[in-house]
Parts: sequence; C-alpha cells; structure tokens
Amino acid sequence: MKILVVYELLYKDDRNTINEFLYSFERYSDEEYYYLNAAYGVPRYITRINFDLIVFQNTFFSFRWHYAATPRNNHIFKDLNGYKIALPQDEFLNSDSLCDFFMNSGVKTVFTCVPQPEWQKVYPREKSGLQHYFTVVAGYIDEIALKKWTKLYRHHHTRPIDVGYRARKIPFWLGRHGILKWQLTEQFMNAAVNRDLKLDLSNNESDAFHGDQWYEFLGNCRVVLGCEGGASLLDVDGSVKVKTEEYLFKHPHATFEEVEGACFPGLDGGFKFFTLSPRHFEACITRTCQALVEGDYGGILKPGVHYIEIKKDWSNMDEVVEQIQDVDFCERIADNAYRDIVEPGLYTYRNFVRGVLDHVRKVTILMPNPNREHTNYLELLERRERLPFVYSPMAFGVGYIQVAVYKMILKMDLYASFKKLEFLLKGAPKNN
Repeated sequence: MKILVVYELLYKDDRNTINEFLYSFERYSDEEYYYLNAAYGVPRYITRINFDLIVFQNTFFSFRWHYAATPRNNHIFKDLNGYKIALPQDEFLNSDSLCDFFMNSGVKTVFTCVPQPEWQKVYPREKSGLQHYFTVVAGYIDEIALKKWTKLYRHHHTRPIDVGYRARKIPFWLGRHGILKWQLTEQFMNAAVNRDLKLDLSNNESDAFHGDQWYEFLGNCRVVLGCEGGASLLDVDGSVKVKTEEYLFKHPHATFEEVEGACFPGLDGGFKFFTLSPRHFEACITRTCQALVEGDYGGILKPGVHYIEIKKDWSNMDEVVEQIQDVDFCERIADNAYRDIVEPGLYTYRNFVRGVLDHVRKVTILMPNPNREHTNYLELLERRERLPFVYSPMAFGVGYIQVAVYKMILKMDLYASFKKLEFLLKGAPKNN
C-alpha cells in the first residue's frame, strides 16, 4: 500500500508519546509511507498522487483547540485520492467541527478513544458520514522504548523516589473528571503528611518532563499516581469552553461549582469519555507500581492486581499510603502489570497498526500500481518532509519563535497571565 500520513506540528515535539504514535505506521509495517506536515502548508500536487490510504493523525486535528472551525486547505483534502481514516483524540471539544471535516473530506473510518456507547453523541452518522467506528486508546507500547528501558530496570529498593506524579490544572470545561488529575496531587500530599515518603509531585506545567526524561523519572519512582484520561462533559461546538473562559476571566478565583452553575448547569456527567492513557503503559514498561483513581482502564488494568486503587471520594487514602509504604508489595504489583500487560505483546503499536491496515484491506479494493507515474511528486513530498525550512521558511521560523516564547513563559511561571493576554487580544469566538 502507498500511504500518506497527514499531521500538524509546527516543530518536532520532544514528547515520546507524540513521536511514538506519529511514526508507528512507518516503524511497524512494511508498506510505503509518506508524511505531510500540514503546519507548513498543503501543496496542491498531492492530489495528483494515487494513494491507497490517507491517515489523518491526531495532531492534525489541533485546530479544534483554537478558535478555528476547520483546518486550513480543507478543499485540497477533499480531492485527495485514497481511502481516508481519522485517528483523533481528546474528542470532548468541538466534535461538530470533526464531523464537518469527515463529511466534507470523505473520511469513512474513525479510530476513536470514545467508548462505543458514546459514538453517536460525538460522531452521529448523519453529520459525520462515517461508516466504520473502532474504539482504541490514546497510545500503546512502543517496542523501541520497551527494549531500551527494560535494560535499565531498577529494583524498587534502589529507587530514590517513593511516589511521583505530574499533572496540570485541567480547565473546568472538561467537567469533574478532568479536575481529578490535579486534585489527586493535593489529596495525596495531604494524606502523606508525616508518613516518611519521598515525594516528587507537581501540578505546575513548567515541571513537565519531555523525551527520555519522562521514562527516567518513572524508572526512579517506586509508585506513580494517575487516573483515566478523558472528560465527563461533551462540548460539541466549543461554546462551553468559551463561556467558561469568559466567566473565569471576570471571576478568576471562582470554584468549579460556581463555574458549573454559571456556564454548563446540568451538563457535567452526561458524557462518559474515560480512556486508558499512554502513561499507564509507560509505567508498566518501567515496572513502576501505579496508584490509580478507580475506573475501568479499558478493561486492561485490574485493581489489586495491576494497580493500587484510590477511591474517587478519597475515602481510602490512608490505606493507599500504607500499601505504598510496603516496598515489596508495590514491586509485586508492578511485576504483575509487566507480566500481564507488557510481556504478551497485545498492546503494542505493531498490533495497533496491523489492526488498522487489516480493516482497510477488508473495506477497500487495492489496485496494483507498478508504474510510479508520480515519482517526481513523491520525491518532492519526501524532500518537503526532510527540509521544511527550505519549502516553508516563514512557517518554520514562526513555529520556532512561538515555541521559544512559550517555553520562556512556562519557565517564568507566567502561563496564566499569558492566557489572559491571549484572550484579550483574540477576543472570544462568535458561535453561530
């Protein structure tokens, strides 16, 4: 198969999760792959190439996080030749814009993190034009990372950190499930007072780890905290996000309950979008014991077997802390997860890619194309991917400037002030 992967990154991110997912197709199958970074524009000549499959990768759908309703160059994507699939994530926001894109561009299959009972809330067939739905998770076990970090395994008695965790202040418009992430930090720190545990917990975005630093951090922790990804509130058109940001701009110290009553009364809890996070697999790889807020975890992780369960009402925090203090118990839990989740090889990117391609082969008729009539265009596409600063120097330069400014803001702990300034300059979007 000749496959085009469409993504959008102003700069190549150093977060392992993004890179592992983005290049999983190329790494774990023998098909013919080409990549197009839509952040640097979409050349019209790609409509002259006959692809068998076009994959819209999750980073491509980042336009939903800003005030844009549709991706740039939407008309070109409509004319692309090949069967089209989408791999979106974080589908609790602006799902209507995803439906519009799927319908207008001819996307027929979605591999979504949304559980089956919620499919038609997010992607109703009449609005999306979708024919096939598959529930997947946001990330899998990368075999390259597994091989590297298995060699660097440290027994729990030698690890310098008892409990580690990184989170950030999740916006209120994700609902109560979203705020669990940062509440977990505070609840555990309160429960662990005077318990003689070495903690490395933070809700500050400037303390986030990137690249191999994250795996190194996990490898140094006996236990890592966590909860399911997702949200308990569906914002189909972005209006809840807008109302919430407007309200918090005027009332920066408002509680969740106050914001809920003013901006989305009665909506929270009506959407059950809970999914396994790549972090859970990464902890399994490093054999780090997990202490997780109760949830389903895709039916993969089992409480008491693969992780220590934390009740959502925080009622068993003292018991959790006592279990964490037992080093041998935590190491057994971590070993169970490695044995049951990692060793069988079921939850790898290789299996994920195989499943996607098997589906495409079933629903399409692949025509042999021995003559490479579009060789020049394909070579140009490859050069564009290797040398974006040559083919799109302005976008490339702007991207790196934006990244430098963003990192400076995080380092100076001015993130909240920056968001307020951005809101003032851009203003709130107008919802039709």
